[in-house]
Amino acid sequence: MKKLILLFMSIFFVLGTAVAQESGENALALEYVNPDSKSVNFSVNYIQLSFNKDVTATLPEGGIEVKNNETGESLKLTRLYEDPYMPKNMVMLLFEQISVEGKDGKDETIDQYISTPGTYSYTIPAGCIKSVDGEEFAEQTFTFTVSAALPIASVTPDYNGTAQLDKIVFTFEKEIAEVKLPASGLMVVDFYYTPVANIKSEYTISDDKKSVTLELEAPITTPGNYFLDIYQGVFVGVDNSINEYRSFSFKVIDSTPSYTTSIKNGDRVKDLKSFEITFNNVNEVKLVDGAEKVYIFMPGGGDSEGTATLADNKITVTFDQNITEAGEYMIYIPEGMFTMDGVENEERMIEVTLYTFEIADLKVVKITPVEGVVEQIDMVVIEFNQNITLSYDEDWQLISRDIRMTCGDKEYTLTYCPSSYNVSNKLEYLVNATWTGYAYESIPVTEAGTYTLNLADIVVDYAAEETIDEWGYPATTWHVKNHACEGTVTWTIGNDAGIETVTGENGNATIYDLTGRKVENITKAGIYIVNGKKQIVK
Repeated sequence: MKKLILLFMSIFFVLGTAVAQESGENALALEYVNPDSKSVNFSVNYIQLSFNKDVTATLPEGGIEVKNNETGESLKLTRLYEDPYMPKNMVMLLFEQISVEGKDGKDETIDQYISTPGTYSYTIPAGCIKSVDGEEFAEQTFTFTVSAALPIASVTPDYNGTAQLDKIVFTFEKEIAEVKLPASGLMVVDFYYTPVANIKSEYTISDDKKSVTLELEAPITTPGNYFLDIYQGVFVGVDNSINEYRSFSFKVIDSTPSYTTSIKNGDRVKDLKSFEITFNNVNEVKLVDGAEKVYIFMPGGGDSEGTATLADNKITVTFDQNITEAGEYMIYIPEGMFTMDGVENEERMIEVTLYTFEIADLKVVKITPVEGVVEQIDMVVIEFNQNITLSYDEDWQLISRDIRMTCGDKEYTLTYCPSSYNVSNKLEYLVNATWTGYAYESIPVTEAGTYTLNLADIVVDYAAEETIDEWGYPATTWHVKNHACEGTVTWTIGNDAGIETVTGENGNATIYDLTGRKVENITKAGIYIVNGKKQIVK
């Protein structure tokens, strides 16, 4: 989040509008403010000011009111954003926070922000901001506008591609009032951002006012990927809403008949029972009577014959045996086996590797600290018998980044903080993790009690197979996903009342030192865990 805010600050530093005060050459002066009166915003999360000198800021009691001039509604700027990486000539003002009920029923604190369309104003009182030389920034009132968003619902042609790109249709949920094409025009570019075709200055709004058609000055027929940037405010709704900046991609495809196979040259597969042939730009497919058969040639010699069947313009080839032995195979599709709109297919050879992959059960092989009596709990490391990775949910958020450790009615947060982000067989969690600005650090738990961690709260992917992706780069395939681990771990933190002072032989006692290692014979004084109890040996 901090990096994101700093990125925004850098962008606004370049794009911000200079607002200079009428003052002396070396006097404290405002260089820019964001948002400003000319910028377009769909929401405002903070107010940022930049000066020609390093400054300090103090908010007035009660904060600074930011008021919607149309509705009279307002929010208050009550906090200063502080970060050691932020330039000292900048001031960032944040809105007040509110408490809301979270997903787990517990209250969460969130930042307020402005999203209601309208014109807003606020006043920075005199003396709130001072330079390091003691100069006061004079009272000043600022305004900015928040616009309603006009979402683009769909675009035609879509990602499936078209044989010719000559016009682009944008569809909206709201009615369109006008189109404001930039003076420099709009241009379609290729993959290397080389201009390919201009958009005509004339456009068409549909009768229901919910779609706009833009035409190209010259159609694009060369197969490839193309892009069009639609700038903010090009489309304006009847309610004065405007579109956000978006980039759209289009694909022009070859319109000649062609086919693809579900098994491609160079693929690695687990069995060779059947495969499919699908077609592009084809209206009619026919199998040729008496044509040569499809064959698989075996690594050690011999072949397996395939039978082709046609249904719904898709050919399925089934072999006379289910081939599962690992090795290098060759699939042969003969010339003239079928026709595509009357055109015979060409001969094709597909090299494929058949391999096997055994999935071993996932097991926990070690937990640190070792289950039992411990001095404190600061980091928990869980090791497995194979490589694992935390699972992601449908929103691409780590499912088990934070888990809970309990002690009676108390809960403690354990945060996933790996020392290395490479694939590993370990999960490393910090207890009560806090961000220091450089890394996460743990606040150890030392209070006496019994602490329990339910491993079922940890959801992982496992059975990792190292493969090569379609572009030829190394990749990892996880064959088992969203797997909840099993078992619980319990630690006990003792106190002085639970320590016995003993002197003598070990006898048949089970003894561990404080690192969890088993001790056969005590050879020096210290604290040991003897038959589950903490004891001092002198």
